[in-house]
Amino acid sequence: MLSNSKILVVGGSSGIGFAVAQQALNAGAEVVIASRSLDKLQAAAKQFGGSVTVEQVDVSDEQAVIDFFARVGPFDHLAATIKPHLPSGKFLENDLAVVGAAFDAKFWGQYRLAKHAVRHIRPHGSIVLTSGVAARRSYPGYSAVSAMNAATEALVSAIAIELAPLRVNTVCPGFVDADTPIPGRVDYVKKLAPSLPLNRLGATKEIAAAYLYLFGNAYSTGSVIVVDGGVTC
Repeated sequence: MLSNSKILVVGGSSGIGFAVAQQALNAGAEVVIASRSLDKLQAAAKQFGGSVTVEQVDVSDEQAVIDFFARVGPFDHLAATIKPHLPSGKFLENDLAVVGAAFDAKFWGQYRLAKHAVRHIRPHGSIVLTSGVAARRSYPGYSAVSAMNAATEALVSAIAIELAPLRVNTVCPGFVDADTPIPGRVDYVKKLAPSLPLNRLGATKEIAAAYLYLFGNAYSTGSVIVVDGGVTC
């Protein structure tokens, strides 16, 4: 499906991004994974058997983002799956420096990537950003996460119009477990979200499939694909 396509996955060294890179490789794409940590990138590349290219980039640094795209050159699809440390404290108790740093990485990082990717994307390419279900239904301690995810979805709606015919979409994951399940995470989520219709957390490969769909569907733009196991029903 993606043969002769070049896919960039920022945040591709772990989690959802790693699964997107794997599925893109399986679909025949040339894949570049990028993140801030070179050690994590090199460890991920070994898992892929050396079949990916790695690029280090700090999305909080605009010049670093510009230089990153200059090194990569023309490509077809960008997936931004950045997941910084997300603050989960009470609104009145949050450290604004911590909130600001998370917002800078999650929202402004994706903003910088989208802005500077445009001139390098081939015709019929796309950008896929990542939000999260807290944009649609918040939970105690998630005020900052709700704000940055909602801002991401609003950004996609706006730039899908401005950048057309370039397609811009977002994937909105629900609660996802690590590839090696984290003990106690299911119970933690059930306390936050008592309505968990499928009674389990999502797998990274299930979320990754939404990115592949958006790469391939030439009539999808401005879309938010929610993959949450029904938690926002």
